[in-house]
Order: sequence, then C-alpha cells, then structure tokens
Amino acid sequence: MTYKRIFTILFTGLISICSLIAQETKRPAVWGIAKMTFLVSDMEMAREYYGRFLGFDEAFSYPSPSGTVVSFKINDRQFLEFIVDKQAKEKKRLVSVSLETESVRDMLLYLQAQGVKVSPCITDGAGNEVIVTQDAAGNNVEFIDLKADGLHRKSKGKFLSENRISKRMHHAGLYAEKIDEQDPFWVKILKCKEIVRYPLDKTQPGVIQYLGLGDCTENIEHYSPCDENFSHPCFLVEDMQETIYTLKERRNGQTVNRPSIGKTKRWLLNLQTPDKTRVEFTEAYCIK
Repeated sequence: MTYKRIFTILFTGLISICSLIAQETKRPAVWGIAKMTFLVSDMEMAREYYGRFLGFDEAFSYPSPSGTVVSFKINDRQFLEFIVDKQAKEKKRLVSVSLETESVRDMLLYLQAQGVKVSPCITDGAGNEVIVTQDAAGNNVEFIDLKADGLHRKSKGKFLSENRISKRMHHAGLYAEKIDEQDPFWVKILKCKEIVRYPLDKTQPGVIQYLGLGDCTENIEHYSPCDENFSHPCFLVEDMQETIYTLKERRNGQTVNRPSIGKTKRWLLNLQTPDKTRVEFTEAYCIK
C-alpha cells in the first residue's frame, strides 16, 4: 500500500471521526435570556425612559470595548444594558442578546464542533465569562456564565424597585431577514423548537415565529418583513389595563400607544423610546 493511499485512508477516517463528534456533542443548557444590550444616544434619556417611566433601577456600570455599559435590573437574573453612542438613532441599536449557560467553555466547544465562528472565551468587565457569535441575520448572540463574584450575581436582592413595570422579560424579539423553519443557527445549531408560527399554513410565507430555547420558558421571536431595529425586549405583565394606566400616570411627555390583540390572542402594547427603539409588553393570559 502506498503512502498516498495510507494518508487518504487516515484523512478520511479523521474527517469521519470529527463529523461523528460534532453530531454527538450535546448542546449545553441555555437557562434563559440574561440581558439585552442597546445603543442609546443619551444616557440621561435612558435613565428617564427605562428608569423613571418603566421603573427599573440602575444597578451598576462596567467597562467594555464599545464603551461604558450601564445596567438596569429587571430581576435577579435579567438585565437591560446600554452603551452611549451619539449616532444611535442612525445605527442598528441592538448590541447583543445574552443567553445564560452554566459553562461558556463547553458552549464554545459545542459551537466550534458545529462549525460556528465564535469569539474566544473572555472575562468581561463585569466579571462574567462570555463568548459571542452571530445568527444568520447578523445579530450578536452572547453566551454568558454569570459568575458568583461578577457584578450581576453580586447584585442579587438589590435594585429591585417596586415601581418596575414588569418583573420578567418574556422574550427577545430579534431582527430576521425572513422566517425560516430550518434557521441555520437557532434551529439547526441551538436546537430551538418552533412554538408557533403565523400563518399556520406553511405553504404560505411566514410572518411571525416563536422559538423555544428548550431548557426554559423564554423564547426568541422572529418577525418578517421588518427593519434591523425590530429587535426589542418584551416584558410580561399580569394585567395590561393596569400597566397602561400606570404608564399613563407616569408618562410626563412619553407616548403611550393603544394596546392590540396579537396573533397569540393576548393583549400587546408596543412603545418606542425617543431613540425609536421598540419596547413591548404582553399579558400573561389569552383574552377571554
């Protein structure tokens, strides 16, 4: 047997082994949406809108390559974060959506085994381990392990204002160029399962789709057609009428839009910040 033949057999075997490992590598658990980070044109505007109007407490700040990150707390495991960019209104305002996992290093190995381009594992300015990749639409998706000695975990039990309009982010709405039942990142790589899509008739182009993360109840929403600034947090509220009335009482110049009934038969409320960044609210129950 020639050396060339031996090399061919060994190389083919190696490729087969790598392919088998990639197929058998289990995706680490994703425990929920940890945070969404947005550009804002002015931090005082963010404090007025997300702080006074929506009632979330400003918790802490930390450095990042893109600038100082200011964190507002939704609950002990979810945060909204902001970075000042004077041209935010003219840019894609979503910086990243962050998904919590217990082992960023295992997630890194898993994504690499699937052929995904992903950043090296680093410790961010808040003391957490993170990696970053992108989905098919170019959204930055961060996987984060919130460390016990990091700023997020150390804030447990603090900065939880009784005035906050919601106590949980229900889903992250993310820009998608189109609805794809076989989305290469969210479905094929992350193994997200479709909860529902509209129209229900899959012979027609999809308009809206909800994808479950698998290990938790939070999900990703895709809506198409839309612009790249569709991306938004959606907050869960128990009573939409009470939410609307509370916002009315606090508005002080802020616009409170009319509610609507969504395709999932729940009350929805969509607002916009002065930067034109979307903020959504959904009621916990279907209408009766």
